Amino acid sequence: MPRLLILFPCSHLGNLLIALPHLRAMLCAHTDALLVVDERYQALVAQSLPGEQRLLFYPEQALSRSQSLWKRIRRYLAFVRAMRRFKADISVDIEGEQKSATLSRLCGAATRIGPPRRHGRWFYSLSLEPDWQGHRWHSYASLSQPAAPSARYLPLADCPGSDAAVRNLLSGQAENTCLVVHVGATKTYKMWHPEQFASLCQRARRAGLTPVLIGAGHKDRMQIARVQSFLCEPVLDLCDQLTLSELISLLQHSQGYVGNDSGPMHLAAACGIPVVALFGPTDEHIWHPLSDQARVLRWQPCAAKCQRSNCVRDSYPCLQRITVDQVMDTLSELGVIPRPQAQRISR
Repeated sequence: MPRLLILFPCSHLGNLLIALPHLRAMLCAHTDALLVVDERYQALVAQSLPGEQRLLFYPEQALSRSQSLWKRIRRYLAFVRAMRRFKADISVDIEGEQKSATLSRLCGAATRIGPPRRHGRWFYSLSLEPDWQGHRWHSYASLSQPAAPSARYLPLADCPGSDAAVRNLLSGQAENTCLVVHVGATKTYKMWHPEQFASLCQRARRAGLTPVLIGAGHKDRMQIARVQSFLCEPVLDLCDQLTLSELISLLQHSQGYVGNDSGPMHLAAACGIPVVALFGPTDEHIWHPLSDQARVLRWQPCAAKCQRSNCVRDSYPCLQRITVDQVMDTLSELGVIPRPQAQRISR
């Protein structure tokens, strides 16, 4: 059987969660296989693919501009050497971003498969056209060899050590009353207004829930600060305080989740809890959570001339006109808030 190198060093959490069922199917079908993923997601891969050893982690963070150029060159070359030592006969790149395409060219495989892209003949020996008509899960399926049988996330194993750490961070709050709220996103046009998030937190508290703000990095910290500025009493802020395993543990034991279109949205859906996903100019048909317990809210479809970074209607009404009432009603429909209680609050 040929040796298969599976390339998915994508830095986007949501993309990885969508791709993981296909990556597992490929590993199961090929005994001599090696999967390349971003090293920051080691914990997620361990909980999605328990016991899997055929892994090579791409050193994304070690290659950041915060490191000296010489250190970055040495680290990248060391990774490429480790990848080439596998001596792959075939490489498959189902994401097709620049770094995975470059790794395909450098891996040494005679047969290199990937999606069409600019100068694709230099990167791949065989280009396959993905199915761009539906969810990104189907795009990955059209390039996987073989594909996963159903459009669902992989189950995530429990991590008992993380459970204890999360209970300590919650400061005595019961996990089963937590409403996890992610107010950030990679792009500004994906962010619901902080004043709306603040109102949601107040309403959730009156409904007996414990809002918990999550996030990581400067953008999330700034957005959380804006939300807290609209509150008389701050809500629990765990931004930059959770490892990935601890975030998974928090989500697995929480009552529900509300957030913008982002990686944590997909992670919450993969944990099996009720999810309210707030969508603006991004296409929910491509990126909606793969869960029966998830609901997508958007106020109206975008105008034909709208672009993600340029709203012709001004200020993204598709996202910003979603109301707190709509979110609360959706949480009630999902069983996060008992309906009679939610009705009393809305009067």
